[in-house]
Amino acid sequence: MRTIKFGLFISMIVLFVAGCSIFHSPSWNQVEIGTTHTIERIQFTSDGRGYLVTNGGEIFAYENDGWNEIANPDTLNLPLYDMDVFGNIVYICGGDDSNSVVIKIDTSGNASVIMRDTLGGLTGIDGLDTNSIWVCGNDVIYYFNGSYWAPKYLANSWDPHPFKVGALSGETAFFVASKDSGSVLLKYSNGTWNTVTLGNGDKLNDIFFLNRSTGYIVGNENKIYYYNGSVFIEDTSMENLDISLYAVYKSDINSGYIVGGLGSGLNSTIYRFNQGKWEKEEGIKNAILRTVYYSDENDVWIGGDLGKLFHKH
Repeated sequence: MRTIKFGLFISMIVLFVAGCSIFHSPSWNQVEIGTTHTIERIQFTSDGRGYLVTNGGEIFAYENDGWNEIANPDTLNLPLYDMDVFGNIVYICGGDDSNSVVIKIDTSGNASVIMRDTLGGLTGIDGLDTNSIWVCGNDVIYYFNGSYWAPKYLANSWDPHPFKVGALSGETAFFVASKDSGSVLLKYSNGTWNTVTLGNGDKLNDIFFLNRSTGYIVGNENKIYYYNGSVFIEDTSMENLDISLYAVYKSDINSGYIVGGLGSGLNSTIYRFNQGKWEKEEGIKNAILRTVYYSDENDVWIGGDLGKLFHKH
């Protein structure tokens, strides 16, 4: 009898542990942070500090398991659209039709304005380190070499207007730009500009490079393009759907997320990169999703319209 009871006891423990692992599998939860503005970008530093920015000029910091708004050093309180992280240092860009701003948050969490201009708002930022940063938006592209900001591109009314950037080096970068009713890709390489049309001038929304040979562009109609080390190629495995994809992020070669949505937010869209392909994931409804940050399968943040923020953990 003792042997039977002991075996039964062990079996119950095994079932209990298995049940716990099931019930504690990662799931999506909405997080309230007290804003109704669109969350444009989420990033985390190497020491675990999180930041998100909104088109209402708000900056939120994540520490001790909570998001709290911090003071914006920009007295104009311009809309903020993009952010990049270099170790524990954060750069944020933004602006409106007449003004541009770049904000730096140092390793101690202190924020300051480090660049301001009157050529229009900045909506894209990417770089290799704090001595090699590209920013773009409206009619202009700047490059920061660690000492000063130099304009690299000034658009005429008929030229493509860049709004997102993916940098490979200080001498090579790609810019997603609006042109007529669609988009083109501007490539800067060693002082030379080239214009590339993807598909039929598809409307593109975001660009991301993991390294010099792995990159992605996402856009409307469920379009995904991947970089093969020299050019961008359409991922033809994706369905032709009337869904806009707004952001892409990968933490390594095997893991990543793409998010978007349609219309009034009734069709939230999430794709997770799994075993070499993008797979649809459920769990969020009634939100247009604009940005995603992926650390690992147990720690994913997604932000969207109306201040909606979701955490998978």
